[in-house]
Amino acid sequence: MEIITESHNLESKELLPQILLRIFSVCKTDPNFPLKDRIKEIEGEVVTLKNKLQSQINLQEKSAAIEINLKKSIARLEQKNFDMKSKLLEELGSEI
Repeated sequence: MEIITESHNLESKELLPQILLRIFSVCKTDPNFPLKDRIKEIEGEVVTLKNKLQSQINLQEKSAAIEINLKKSIARLEQKNFDMKSKLLEELGSEI
């Protein structure tokens, strides 16, 4: 049996995720492991889901930026509207 060490960025300091990563690393390299193909399928699904999640995060960031721009535009237009009303009332001889 061949021993292969896979280096993963282990950001989690929990013991269980580290153990699971090592177990799956051994299972992926063992040619006799019966669920090797299923692990590859699941890893592919995980990659697909991560890509979808990233695209949704990007869309959320874009929509947040659009929301900020729209709020600024609304505030600017409201101020412009108020200024025009004030100017019209002054021309008509009234005050606010």
